[in-house]
Amino acid sequence: MKPGMARCGVESNLILASVLTLFLLASSPSAIIQQKRPLLIAHRGASGYAPEHTLASYRLAIQMGADFVEQDLQVTRDGVLVCMHDPELARTTNAGEVFPGRTSIRDPDGEGKGKPGWYAVDFTLDEIKKLDAGSWFNRANPFAAKPEYAGARIATLQEVISDVKDRAGLYIEIKHYEFYKSLGLDVIEKLVSLLDSNGFKQAGRRDRIFIQSFSKASLVKMREAARQYARVQLLPMEDRGRREETLNITPALAKEIAGYAQGAGPAKQMIKSAADLETFHAAGLIVHPYTFRGPTTAVSRKPLGETQAGGSTVRQIILDDIGRYLRFGVDGGFTDYPDLWVEAVNTSARMTKK
Repeated sequence: MKPGMARCGVESNLILASVLTLFLLASSPSAIIQQKRPLLIAHRGASGYAPEHTLASYRLAIQMGADFVEQDLQVTRDGVLVCMHDPELARTTNAGEVFPGRTSIRDPDGEGKGKPGWYAVDFTLDEIKKLDAGSWFNRANPFAAKPEYAGARIATLQEVISDVKDRAGLYIEIKHYEFYKSLGLDVIEKLVSLLDSNGFKQAGRRDRIFIQSFSKASLVKMREAARQYARVQLLPMEDRGRREETLNITPALAKEIAGYAQGAGPAKQMIKSAADLETFHAAGLIVHPYTFRGPTTAVSRKPLGETQAGGSTVRQIILDDIGRYLRFGVDGGFTDYPDLWVEAVNTSARMTKK
């Protein structure tokens, strides 16, 4: 392919993504933010630089240019929605030190075998507020540690709403839907009530909300409870018996999702080419893949300047990865490093002008 043809292809894909996003979102129950570039979604906040799901992480993500910040939801014993990825507290807090002997055996993932741990649902909000949700990050990532992260608290969804205000949208994930349902806790009812009471039901503000889940059942319930909030099906699905058959992108899967949601959020490895994006787009879906963070993970970060096998730095690997999917034509994406997404988008934009 000639260089000119390659640039033309990049430009065409970016324009298609932007135009499609505007068209789809304008015609969906939620208008969402209308813009001419792929959405930057901060995965658990700027979680590559700060303790995930803390106010510090969300604030940093917004400073770096995030369009949306993500909140994973768990529920306390007294029914409060809190922002945490894991249903169990030990990985990101000092629950074991503060509450020794308070473990229970639960099976939030529905694997048929319970695991002992300090589960959020066994603690009141007052108890959870006693936990340090930041020091773990400093210990795990000394190259990114900051004194102010020590002592960070788990945030409630209401606290995040109050702190973020309208500086960014909220990309909320319903997690462990069946688990909480089995305990008599209706996460969707609590979520809708909280969003509505904060004014997001209004036409001018509902575009600040995405609701995502790996559970189709939860999104179908969300559609029934509050159609005004845009829904995104994460892939592969976690519903019983659906994981294997939803690992591959097919027209049938895209059509199914379009029946109850406005978007698809596949693991980025599922997208092999621009054709896979076209499959979703043809069904009228926006596409926000996850997670752009290179050779790092939530529990194992690396300095961005560290050279990896092959000679590239962690930073360059992340930039190249984002750039590849931008050329495919994604409508947005989840990243732990919001500033690198901005850089990659700007680089792509410069390439299209040459």
